[in-house]
Amino acid sequence: MPTFLKPVTTGLPVNLREIRKGVMANGVIDCENLLAIVNDPQEVEDATKRAQKAGRPISEYASTRAEIQRLLGTAGSKKAKNVGEYADYIAAGLRGDYDNAWSLPQITLWSPRPLVISEDGSSALPIKDGLYALDSETQVTAWHRIKLNPAAYDLEDFDFGAIPLSFEIFHGISVMAARQIFHDRNLKGVPVDKSLAMSMDGRDFGTTVTRKLMESLKVPTGETTVPLSSLILTGKRQVSDKAVEWMTMSVLRTLVATAMLGKAGIHAASTGIEHEDIPANENGDRPDRAVVQREVMETVGAFLQENAALFHAKTAVTAPAVIAGLGATMNRTMSWSADPMPEGVTLERMLEGIEWEREAKYWGGIAAKVTDRGAVSWAGGARDSGHKVYDALNHPESDTGKQIRGRF
Repeated sequence: MPTFLKPVTTGLPVNLREIRKGVMANGVIDCENLLAIVNDPQEVEDATKRAQKAGRPISEYASTRAEIQRLLGTAGSKKAKNVGEYADYIAAGLRGDYDNAWSLPQITLWSPRPLVISEDGSSALPIKDGLYALDSETQVTAWHRIKLNPAAYDLEDFDFGAIPLSFEIFHGISVMAARQIFHDRNLKGVPVDKSLAMSMDGRDFGTTVTRKLMESLKVPTGETTVPLSSLILTGKRQVSDKAVEWMTMSVLRTLVATAMLGKAGIHAASTGIEHEDIPANENGDRPDRAVVQREVMETVGAFLQENAALFHAKTAVTAPAVIAGLGATMNRTMSWSADPMPEGVTLERMLEGIEWEREAKYWGGIAAKVTDRGAVSWAGGARDSGHKVYDALNHPESDTGKQIRGRF
């Protein structure tokens, strides 16, 4: 690509606001026009594959895009799968399924050619092969997919020209500068913990039940009771040893998720949970949503109340892996459980004799790791050790079952 490119003087008229003079501006464009001037990344990749198969050179546009973006890849790649999920989310928002509780990040574009922006903000965007999605390619691809087949998303008569989209555009900067921006946007920010993000999802069934439990349950503390919500930390990833809170909301959600789904919930704790995820019985029947909510809240709530002292003391019961194994054990008492407790065995009896102190002799190699120097680490999460905890809780005569019960 030449080092000097001719400024854009004709194209799609837009109004822009300069943020960094001669480098970056932002504005608003309707969806119809955006999709007309920004190529569909999926089509670019498909055309590249066809050219390579036929022994033809790939386009300059495709070559430049490959320098500043991750490829979508095959249908099974993480980015390609995300396009489908993103398209479903956008379509649901457009249909009104989410009311006002949905949003889209600003689209980030790059024009290798510099833009000419007048004092009143009037400018023009290049039309043919002149724009690249720099940090919003998944969203742009999802928009193209919806526009290509709106009927598949129940949007047959939707007016895409009436949808304004916010965008920012970097212009006149080099490929290397564009690549650096892609890097900084994707790696410099602190990623949001997935479990923390899930705990804020108001549409998720697991989160909904967790919040209802927090809001309705009172637990003992000393001679009085307090709302469970006052003992659950929200908005942070970890509870300090000296904090009054028992656990984070994401850990409490893990307890709820595993109580709902059993062992399968250990790996589903950081993903979305729908009522349809509750396994159906051999007749294909699934428990009613209200039944699931009531049984989970009653079982989890009763355990928290009866064992409040263990939680106040921050014993092993507050460790995420122990919480996961415990919730999966609770699932065995649910009416829909695929692996119910043996006849006559209650949750209390199954957990009888367990030593909850945070000591290596009880939990080392199960929910905690012990270093060569004897230091104990509880850093492992639900996915790491939840199954080990479950096995120890539910098989009292196994080696690990005896270990956590102090019967060495």
